Amino acid sequence: MLQTRHLRYFVAVAEELNFHRAAERLHISQPALWRQIRDLELEVGVPLLERESRGVNLTPAGSAMLEDCRDILERMQQAPLRARRIAQGEVGTLHIGFNEIAGRRREMPRYLQAFREAHPHIGLQLHFMMSQFQIDALREARLDAGFLLRHRGERTEFRTIRVDEDNFVIALPGGSPLARRPQITLADLDGQSIIMPNPRNNAVTYERLSHFMREAGISPVVTQFADNENTIMSLVAAGMGLAFLNSSMRVGNDQGIILRSVEDLSLPVDLELAWCDTNTNPALVHFINLVRRMGGDADLAQSLMETGMG
Repeated sequence: MLQTRHLRYFVAVAEELNFHRAAERLHISQPALWRQIRDLELEVGVPLLERESRGVNLTPAGSAMLEDCRDILERMQQAPLRARRIAQGEVGTLHIGFNEIAGRRREMPRYLQAFREAHPHIGLQLHFMMSQFQIDALREARLDAGFLLRHRGERTEFRTIRVDEDNFVIALPGGSPLARRPQITLADLDGQSIIMPNPRNNAVTYERLSHFMREAGISPVVTQFADNENTIMSLVAAGMGLAFLNSSMRVGNDQGIILRSVEDLSLPVDLELAWCDTNTNPALVHFINLVRRMGGDADLAQSLMETGMG
């Protein structure tokens, strides 16, 4: 059976092409080295060396064997170091989710660039997902962490760091009479055609907006459900109705859309980095700490210290 010493002994002989010099290099006797090489050739089943009076030469099989032995010995030498680096989170892969709002924030490229510079051996796999889908992916360990929205006061099962906050405004077609009013209230939306977030994919936002409108005693006409902000903007621009969008949304002058605040609507949401406290990926700690240092909310980040992840 092949042993590591057989490989080391063969490499020494193959590089020196002389049993005497190889034995001195290995600090063993020449007869002992000769026997080890003979045992190796018997195990392999083919001659690896051509023995001549002036020394030895490699057979074609021996040349191939030398290349493989060097590779095996190098990998064996690197294996403990690689294992330690993985355990310490210095190498590996992180799967990070982000939604539309996170994707347009200036913090995202800053985080990613800083992390790649600080940890070049950790791969980042980015996944564009709505917040609800990120929650499912975190539960199923398909994501290590995600940048997602959570309504202020909404319970969460995850550890979080607040990155930023947002709210809701109303998006109007440029020609809407409401756009000319100095102020807009929920009462002004009564009877208006409105585009709502899809309750299938964004149930919390749908329910909270619906609650505010019921409390205000208004009954807008829901003409369409939409899954994301870009779709909503296209529908508003096409005159399909009004819509609630996050206040961080930016529209171009050529889109024909006006964003206005609603005086009696306050529905704050937090953009958070979220992760499961049962996640065992060592590289995740580095990413969490970087986000915390570069602008994460210090009070919420205290949760890291409580779980020993700080």
